[in-house]
Amino acid sequence: MASDAPPPYVRTVYDETLRSKFYPLPSIDSIANACNLLGHLEHHSPSTDGSFSICVANGRGVFISKALYESVPAEHRPPLNTDYTPGVQTLACGVMPSIGTTLFPFLLTNRDTGEEMRIVLHVIVVPNLFINMFIGTSGGELVSYTQYSRDGPVFGFNFGRGEDDLTFVRGTMPRSIF
Repeated sequence: MASDAPPPYVRTVYDETLRSKFYPLPSIDSIANACNLLGHLEHHSPSTDGSFSICVANGRGVFISKALYESVPAEHRPPLNTDYTPGVQTLACGVMPSIGTTLFPFLLTNRDTGEEMRIVLHVIVVPNLFINMFIGTSGGELVSYTQYSRDGPVFGFNFGRGEDDLTFVRGTMPRSIF
């Protein structure tokens, strides 16, 4: 059973609730199975720490797995809109069906300040997605900057303030398969 206590205050830095977000040709132009960023659920089961894997790579749209969507306790789970269920073109397996869209809140940590920040994205929910969340970088609408180094990737998120005012988040190093 999820806790009824609200989470500690976390500032919302970006919210697509009142923005018209639509991806006419949603796609995942990557294998999309390597985690390069960690997110945290705003509300999660007390038996977990709420962290989940994110792949930021080529593609258009933001997608979450049905499993991640359903991991949010029912009393906090955002409603699923089944009016729009686009097929998602993938590099790995052709077109994957979706079951709908939702406004999905989650937390990231600002690289420069260490502050947890709340983000609400319009996402497409896809059963059997290879990773919990996929954020496409094509077009640079949400992620406008990516830099890789020995310390791991850094992503510059454009939260509607323009290219000169990005919010940087440090990603994770992929695990070696060797």
